Amino acid sequence: MPESAVDSTLAPTSTAGPTPPPQPQSRLTAWCVRHRWLVLGLSVLLVAGGVALIGEGPRTMPASDQLVGDSAVANRLMTRAGLASEPTETVIATSRSGSLDPQSATELGRDLVAAYAGVAGVAHVGTPFPGKDGRSVVLPVVLRADSDAATALPAPDEVVEPMLAATRAFAAAHPGVAVGQIGPGSITSEINATLGADFQRAELISLPITLLVLLLAFGAVIAAGVPLLLGVGSVAVALGVTAAASRGLVAVDPNTQSLVLLIGLAVGVDYALFTMRRVREEQAAGATTRDAIVIAGATAGRAVVISGLTVVVAMSGMLVAGGLYTSLALGAILVVLAAVLAAATTLPALLAVLGRGVNALRLPFTKRRQATVGSLDSAWGRLAGRVVRRPLVWTLGCGALLLALAAPALGMRTSLGGVETLSQDLKVVAAFHQLEAAVPTDGTAVQVVVEAPATATSRVDAALRAAAATAGGIEHVSGVADKVRRSTDQAVSVLDVGLALGASDERMPALVETVRARLVPQVQRDLAGVAGVSVHIGGQAEATDLGAWMDSRLPWVVSFVLLLTLVVMTVSFGSLWLAATSVALNVLSAGAAYGVLTLVFGGSWAEGLLDFTSTGAIASWLPMLMFVVLFGLSMDYHVFVLSRVREAYDAGRDPRSAVQVGVARSAGVVTSAAAVMVGVFSVFGTLSSLEMKQLGVGLAAAVLLDATLVRGVMLPAVLSLLGTRAHTGPSWVPRLHH
Repeated sequence: MPESAVDSTLAPTSTAGPTPPPQPQSRLTAWCVRHRWLVLGLSVLLVAGGVALIGEGPRTMPASDQLVGDSAVANRLMTRAGLASEPTETVIATSRSGSLDPQSATELGRDLVAAYAGVAGVAHVGTPFPGKDGRSVVLPVVLRADSDAATALPAPDEVVEPMLAATRAFAAAHPGVAVGQIGPGSITSEINATLGADFQRAELISLPITLLVLLLAFGAVIAAGVPLLLGVGSVAVALGVTAAASRGLVAVDPNTQSLVLLIGLAVGVDYALFTMRRVREEQAAGATTRDAIVIAGATAGRAVVISGLTVVVAMSGMLVAGGLYTSLALGAILVVLAAVLAAATTLPALLAVLGRGVNALRLPFTKRRQATVGSLDSAWGRLAGRVVRRPLVWTLGCGALLLALAAPALGMRTSLGGVETLSQDLKVVAAFHQLEAAVPTDGTAVQVVVEAPATATSRVDAALRAAAATAGGIEHVSGVADKVRRSTDQAVSVLDVGLALGASDERMPALVETVRARLVPQVQRDLAGVAGVSVHIGGQAEATDLGAWMDSRLPWVVSFVLLLTLVVMTVSFGSLWLAATSVALNVLSAGAAYGVLTLVFGGSWAEGLLDFTSTGAIASWLPMLMFVVLFGLSMDYHVFVLSRVREAYDAGRDPRSAVQVGVARSAGVVTSAAAVMVGVFSVFGTLSSLEMKQLGVGLAAAVLLDATLVRGVMLPAVLSLLGTRAHTGPSWVPRLHH
């Protein structure tokens, strides 16, 4: 057949596998090959549109929109009443030479006030006061901003730069004084700058790592660049659509862009890599370029669609959680759909244009290794042969190892940490410690917030005085404010209760619940008979409520993802046994990843190795996010392997031989894809933020375990034990695998 004639219903033959019948994937692929320039033109326009939609980036949700439960109500009441904390920056000036005498402290305070008078973005300069260490002077400065976007005022980090410049100028003019500044504006500004630099460094490192792995996988420069190009294009489209949706529908969580980048590169590279390897395999078996592309579309393309569907199912689990996870799910689902669309349309068109030129600029030292790819004599093929000969032994041994790795997860503790989770090299962290020395505090605080008619203020005062007495008897309560804060309309009253524990202390959630359980009912009883009374606990309760909500949603998300994945796998492969095994293996893989994460960050033994200070806890948002990401990525590899095993079985091989052949033919692409992901995620493990370290290390360890122990050993062992049951099922199960 001449290469210019590709019929939309052709069914090309290949010695690499069975002849695929005409189906939607092959017809779509043939159409894209025939109209390749049109498809590429539309793809370029789609990516350009995505880049244009990114604009100034997505509209991010304010912190108050992420709150849940009783503390969210307290926050709204205080914000509406004007009792929420003003965006205040604190400046600390500490003598380097020792204690300050009263006159020197007064002069230093006067100089501080003068330094910030009239500075842009400053609403009010407070009164300086001496620190309890005898060496410092502390000055509060209120910014003309709104921390929770409750008004038209800008966020603190948007107006803090002139004040930071004034702080630097003051420090330069007073070399004998150590000057620090800390507050919502300076913290956000420095963290954003640090994370921005970290992510830039991560991108500069991760892209060459990805390209290097792809070079080794394909042995040719042009072929290595194609998956990377499709991955970057998918990310651009998803970021643009997400940004547009955030401006017109719902604001997104600030971490959405990072998640889109991670997931987009992962699945974009995976899907292109898997399809291109199949094209190469068909070409090596004698097929023309166009026939090879169409065969790959009917086989690898179908696996990509199933894989993409399972990833979307996993990511949609975050929609079950709701709240701040909704926007994360939106971004992840969009980038997966963009990657599937690119693999199904853009990739065939691009490969048709490149033709044999896709293998241009070959690397000579990879020729020998390329010759063994997909062979039973490859390392993975030989290992699979050993596994299928003694599947029960390998299942029990590998299963015991994975369970042992998962065991530490039973002791996982989560929390939404405070300043202790930040890099200790940050200026705001140094200022925090400087302030702690100058004005020692007892940790954190909660607020008892009472909404009641203005006519009941005397009864509210009496109730809060009684609550203060009760709070003083609670262990780890460090003190209670002498004065009740009240809104101008007298309708909202706030009592501050100090807590002698840090934000990441494992006893904090229990302490907050004790304060709530003791004080809220008491105040309600004391105000019985007053109409329209509500009592809430805010402050530090916001973090504990949000963490508890995240923990409570995890079982629902896991159940939803597992059930829906079971349905998708059953319909895709026609075997209930295979679907149930797939779900079980992915749960085991995720459990092992949780165990490694807890083992590394739950203690202090790895602090020097990874450059972090342990809090003994995992970020509360991480377990759920890790589960859906890992489940999605691991199902990618799982579907790739199963599709090749099924092809070999349908071609007439016995179940165990089909397993060995399928693993041998798919292990190379799984290994290459996993190597890309491990490299990229490991780079995130080097970032300065403890939470980003946890995300990077957790994902890297999970992908490494999944691509080796789970897909290379456990899956072939279990499939061998299942035998024909892995390929057959009840008559009522839809047969979409043919």
